[in-house]
Amino acid sequence: MLRLKELEIQYHSARLEQQRKQQEAESSKSHQLTRQVSTFSQTETELRTQLNIYVEKFKQMQVEETLNNSNDLFLTFRKEMEEMSKKTKRLEKENQNLQRHKDITNRNIGEMVEERQKMQEELAKKTREAEEQRKKIARLETLCRGMQAQGRGQVPMHELEHEEHEEEDEEVTESEYEYEDEDSAEYDDDTEEDGVEPAPERRPFGPVPPPPPPQPQPGTQGKVNGHKQVNGQMNGVKR
Repeated sequence: MLRLKELEIQYHSARLEQQRKQQEAESSKSHQLTRQVSTFSQTETELRTQLNIYVEKFKQMQVEETLNNSNDLFLTFRKEMEEMSKKTKRLEKENQNLQRHKDITNRNIGEMVEERQKMQEELAKKTREAEEQRKKIARLETLCRGMQAQGRGQVPMHELEHEEHEEEDEEVTESEYEYEDEDSAEYDDDTEEDGVEPAPERRPFGPVPPPPPPQPQPGTQGKVNGHKQVNGQMNGVKR
């Protein structure tokens, strides 16, 4: 009986020793695993810290820079668009002003052309009138000189008429190149006027009576404006 009890005690002692060793082994393993877990936790913490640092750096270097660049580009494009819009408005305004000036210039040119045409027509009319007056004055001067000479018995009537016709022919020849059509009509009118003028009286047959003595007047002797003055008459026209 004692022997059985001793064997049982030995068995339990051996089993206890085995369990103690096993516990020590497991405890050692548990401590080792705990240290590994602690190491892994520390490593994880460090890695997470590094990851956060990298994320922050990424945000600062790329995301924020990209956003800033995008904002800068947007602001730059917006500024350029505003400048282009202002420039477009300014060019449109200048174009309108130039178009208005062009219309005014064209209208002024048209008015100047019309005014020039009117002035040319008026000048041609005045020139024709002056030529007509010059012809009439020349005929009147010739007629007056002839009548004065005939009154003094110096020039026969047929020579006076011949001289008058020669002067008329010379005047027509000088002016026919410039006013051919107009002068033909004016010449007809002048011819009609010449037909209406009374013919000079024929002097009676016989000796020519002496001319009356001229009556001298103060300040009227000599020539006036380059024309000879006789008996208070200038170019045959009584003053």
